[in-house]
Amino acid sequence: MRIHRLVPLVVSLAVLAVITVTVIRFSSVGAQDKAAVVQLPAEPLPSTAGGGFNPTPSASPTTAQKGTELYFDANEVESRAQIEQAETADTTASALTATQLPVSFKNVPIPIPGGIDHAVAGVGTRNSGQGVIRLRGVPPGSRLLSALLVWGEIAAPPALNLYNVAFGPDCGVMANVAGSPAPFPGNPAADPFWNPAGRFFAYMANVTAQIVPGINGDYRIRGLRSSRVDNRCPWGDSTPGLAPCSTLDTTLPLSEGASLIVIYSNTCIPRNAQLYIGLGPQTFDSAHSVTHATLPIPISATLPILKHSRIGGDGQVGVDNCGLRSLGFASDERTWIENPVTGGSIQIKGDVGGMNRDSDWNGDDGEPLNKLWDSHTDVIPNNFLAAGGGLSYRVRYQSNGDSVVWVVHILGVR
Repeated sequence: MRIHRLVPLVVSLAVLAVITVTVIRFSSVGAQDKAAVVQLPAEPLPSTAGGGFNPTPSASPTTAQKGTELYFDANEVESRAQIEQAETADTTASALTATQLPVSFKNVPIPIPGGIDHAVAGVGTRNSGQGVIRLRGVPPGSRLLSALLVWGEIAAPPALNLYNVAFGPDCGVMANVAGSPAPFPGNPAADPFWNPAGRFFAYMANVTAQIVPGINGDYRIRGLRSSRVDNRCPWGDSTPGLAPCSTLDTTLPLSEGASLIVIYSNTCIPRNAQLYIGLGPQTFDSAHSVTHATLPIPISATLPILKHSRIGGDGQVGVDNCGLRSLGFASDERTWIENPVTGGSIQIKGDVGGMNRDSDWNGDDGEPLNKLWDSHTDVIPNNFLAAGGGLSYRVRYQSNGDSVVWVVHILGVR
């Protein structure tokens, strides 16, 4: 009888022992997992030797006040076109000098069909000095008014006053075009943390004659100054703990990228549509804002849409693996468009409220590589900029150490 009574007790003790061992085993594994999580190495900061990142960004916000380097509406375009078309070839330059920008309306019909608008596209050119700009989005039936090519580089001062590059349709006839840094009021800007011996220079050239019928297309730029032309990635291509396949090269000059700006008219666009162009370049690595005066004609309160484009250099998501591995804390740039008079504001890019949660400065003009140039456009309602007179608007940026250079701001109101 005692034996029979002991059997269930022995079985129970055996089961309890198995359960205890299992619990201890899983507890140990769980502890190891937690320890592994705790022991993961922190995301490394980029080297202070370069790479487009400042590990000690500016503590105080930076600000800038800019005028409108160029203002257009249909009436303004027709007025400039009449002046140019009445001049001889020897005196046409006077119309260009008056604007400080290489725009030309020599072959524009008067009157122009409809109102005006713009489109931009770009390509990253680091370590190549050339690339293809794929312009899309100009509506069918549009009339080309003018086209500008803008590019940037980090170079040792002084920069050349005139700078010839080749530009034209991809696989088509290219032409030599002359770009000058002279029209840019902030030129040159500070080095965006690649090489302290360098400065950021921006250039602009008129390329209206090289635009194909229909405007949309693939356009190649060639001959940008670049110390390397082997298309290697901008950063050392390495794996943590292993020898790098290549190392960071900051030899000047460092080509950044190029963008095409086309100004066109279309019968679907209101005749009183407006276009304001403001120029940098301006380097920033923390909080930065720039206020653009919108003169001679204030922002219209009767037009429902704002279209804002931003062109600039040195945007990136990271530094490891050719810059394709994102540094979350550093790549969290944000952009706002604001009314300086009323305080009205809308976040158009970045996390926590942005209309598009990606960054303006992710270097995606160079995809699939991250090649340090950005051309971004956003369309938002025109329900706050005209308040208080519409005499200015502000672009506000927040960076976290990524050293960025904005080069061109374009505000379209239609």
